[in-house]
Amino acid sequence: MMHFKHVLLILNPFSRTGRTAQLVPSIREAAESIFGEVTLRLTTQKGHATEIALSEGKKADLVIACGGDGTVHEVAKGLVQSSTNVPMGVLPLGSGNDYARALHMPLAIKAALQAISNGRMIASDTGRVSWMEEAEEHEGFFINALGVGFDAHTASLAPAYKGMPFGIGYTVAILAGLKTWVSGGATLRSGTRNGDVVFNGRLMFVTIGNAQDSGGGYTVNPGALITDGKLDPCIVENMSIPRALMLLPKARNGGHIGLKGVTYVRLESLNIETDRGLPIHADGEILSLQARTIQVDVQPGSLNVIVPAAAPDLL
Repeated sequence: MMHFKHVLLILNPFSRTGRTAQLVPSIREAAESIFGEVTLRLTTQKGHATEIALSEGKKADLVIACGGDGTVHEVAKGLVQSSTNVPMGVLPLGSGNDYARALHMPLAIKAALQAISNGRMIASDTGRVSWMEEAEEHEGFFINALGVGFDAHTASLAPAYKGMPFGIGYTVAILAGLKTWVSGGATLRSGTRNGDVVFNGRLMFVTIGNAQDSGGGYTVNPGALITDGKLDPCIVENMSIPRALMLLPKARNGGHIGLKGVTYVRLESLNIETDRGLPIHADGEILSLQARTIQVDVQPGSLNVIVPAAAPDLL
């Protein structure tokens, strides 16, 4: 069991479409009952969790990301950028909670906080992406999954459906996206632009998984492990709407792997050349709508995270 003296909670009160704001007092009370005195910081805007993690993370000996996958993404980004060994715990308060599932975290608030208190620390991989847009190079970060193409197009539509019941918002966004998506040509290579070609043709999307789930419970990358020093791209070629609709339910549990038009590989780096700008998302956050010459790399063991004591050894 680990012992934490200085616990920083970075909490997004806007998660769960704003319902989390009403839970702030009970979350503080539950955290103090387990850890003793804690420091609680509420985020106010996009990017704020990263700023807090950068400025205050090194002063703590545990930082807990309290929110959905977007909050986890921002806190992890801040900790990695600060080059600290301070571990991150995850209190899942979002609609998707994909990275929390990768850590095998319970979803109930007190149970999750207790699991963090009694847990163990592991070194998780993260991902880095760079791309060209209008002759300028840009960079991004991800912890769960990076999507290029239709995957990101859907992510750009998803906020409009986020509050829908039973976790169907992302599925509805996919159906809406199918009506407007136009595939582009792409060449994907292992490593850099000089690497071996793993795909060449009309690309519907590629989801590059560090963890198995994305989009609120779709197991797009069933072989992905957050500690193996690898990324798992799932590459899907252009297909008709009826075929895409056939594929969609299979992706809930990884049943799309091995089907015609689906290529699944494991590698440390991926280079993507496109014939037109394509959208990119990182953990559901849109990075670009017109990315060209995309380079994706793993950052092995770059973030310490807390997992429950009973979590599998292989994660």
